[in-house]
Amino acid sequence: MIKSLSLSGALLLLLLCGYLFFPPVISDQYLATAMFNNVWLPTALIALLTGALLGSSGLLIQTTLDNDFASPSTLGIAAGALLGAVLIRILIPEAGLNLVWAGALLGAILLSLAVLSVSQLIGGGKLPIVLIGMALGLSAGALSSLLIIYFENQMDGLFLWGSGQVLQTSTSTLHQTITPIVISLLLSLLILPKLALFLLGDTHAASLGLSVKPWRWAVLLLALIQAALATSIVGMIGFVGLMAPHMTRLLLGKCNSGGRNITLQWLLTLLIGAMLVLVAEWCSRSLLFLGYRLPTGAFTALLGAPYFVYLLFQRSGRILAATERQSIALKPLLHVSPAKILIGLFLFLLITLYICLEPFSNAGSVWINQRVLLAGLGGVGLACAGTLLQTLFKNPMASPDISGVSAFAILVIACVLVIYPAANQFMLVIAALIGAGMVIGLLSWGLKQQLSVSQLALFGIVITAFSGTATQILLTFGSSTASVTMMWLAGTTYGASVDRIVPLSMALVLAGIVILPYLRNLDLMPLGEILPRTLGVSLKGQRIILLVIAALLTAICVSSIGAISFIGLLAPHCARLLGLYRHIHLLPASAMTGAILLMYADNLGRNIMSPNEIPAGLMVSVIGSVYFLLLLFIAYRKKK
Repeated sequence: MIKSLSLSGALLLLLLCGYLFFPPVISDQYLATAMFNNVWLPTALIALLTGALLGSSGLLIQTTLDNDFASPSTLGIAAGALLGAVLIRILIPEAGLNLVWAGALLGAILLSLAVLSVSQLIGGGKLPIVLIGMALGLSAGALSSLLIIYFENQMDGLFLWGSGQVLQTSTSTLHQTITPIVISLLLSLLILPKLALFLLGDTHAASLGLSVKPWRWAVLLLALIQAALATSIVGMIGFVGLMAPHMTRLLLGKCNSGGRNITLQWLLTLLIGAMLVLVAEWCSRSLLFLGYRLPTGAFTALLGAPYFVYLLFQRSGRILAATERQSIALKPLLHVSPAKILIGLFLFLLITLYICLEPFSNAGSVWINQRVLLAGLGGVGLACAGTLLQTLFKNPMASPDISGVSAFAILVIACVLVIYPAANQFMLVIAALIGAGMVIGLLSWGLKQQLSVSQLALFGIVITAFSGTATQILLTFGSSTASVTMMWLAGTTYGASVDRIVPLSMALVLAGIVILPYLRNLDLMPLGEILPRTLGVSLKGQRIILLVIAALLTAICVSSIGAISFIGLLAPHCARLLGLYRHIHLLPASAMTGAILLMYADNLGRNIMSPNEIPAGLMVSVIGSVYFLLLLFIAYRKKK
């Protein structure tokens, strides 16, 4: 193990020398010296220190919780830090850097503690805590985006910081933060003997005199402080706290070191975390010759998201698939005949149209009414796609957004717009269809690997994170199309027109005609393959057809209204809460519910803070992520 530590230290030193002594060429020697002293040196040191903080935090969290999937990125720290910084900028417009950092630190700690508390409330579990972190992170992220839109003049610089920006332009940040960084790392060193006892398991640790619960909270609090401190300095550097401990264990396993010496393991994790951030920063700087400098966090996300997926399919992920078989079956709130419920929903839809549509005598009524119709049609398509995905994957958490289908479709759209900015609606639909089809194919493969409901949900969330990062990179390189692509990222009906309404309407009608003969067999699909086969029904080919329909519905909706989150999750669940389970009732009820939800979201977004407008996607995200958290609460409380 000493040898591994020495080799890692030597490699880190080599990387540091390479970063410092092979910077971009500057002909002016005086300027080159100034850049070295005020930019490259403090940037390298900040990269090393924040990487060490994130690595240490990740090791503390994973060891204390005995959870290989836990990390600062999955406990909502980054989203909480951004929300805290945004609130400080709004409440105190003239706030200095230290105060903004304090707000970010407080926001990160509070949101992370909320994740841990809710996890304990529902009975713990390794995957639930990650899903809760993601859900609360989505809520905080949506709220931050909403606040940034309305207070953009006070948010200058937070967009770049929020993406993870290690670059420094002076030594002031280093001078202000070196003391708390060193103190937090020394505190880790002091508690390592207690941390070593957690490796033995709670029972053995308690038998050796460790007060398990108080020490667990103490260690977690220190880990949160470290990760929040790093986030408050450089922004959202994702997945370093996840990868560094795993890479340490992998390296120790290759060297047959066992990894039981927690002190040397911690030191090695610090070195690897520092190397990861420094390499990501070097990659960011290397693009300067193209005229762009991507945030450091973009590179760590592009590395970390695939690594997280890799972990899901490894032995530890498969063990969780066998041990965490939870079912999410919501009890209906009503016991009324399906016909009465469908009639009631239809009347509610008519009332919604009456409220949202503008009289033609009003100025701008034609465009507003087009937006209302587009929102309604988009809600129908996303709700039907979500219903099909939940049935076909036997996963109540499946939906176009949670499963990553929408985000990857947006990524392919962004690729097309960067290459060919004048792409028409048909080309965008084809691009979105390719992206949606690829992710649905991956999810089908994951289902064959017998991943649990939570693992498939995490799989989709990570695909979403990866796709979002890649899309932001494309926006950087294709700045001429950035404003157009942002419409799809936010999710809005602002671009409503007949050219979008007519193709979407035709696609929905055709999809309905194709689905109609399969409604009965959709009821059989959750039963598996064997039982329907004994009844003389072969479902394999029908599944493929219905998956294609789900991909097509998602693609046409995404290319028309963008990445609207949670409609595909909420609408089918609302229909089931009304007591509808047979697909002949469930699909039309979900469709009407989706239309109602999205029309109200669009209407509120247009009017709640008029003349300013909130994208419908952000409105739904705030509500939907809370419902997602409630869904997890109900599911896992049933296991106790």
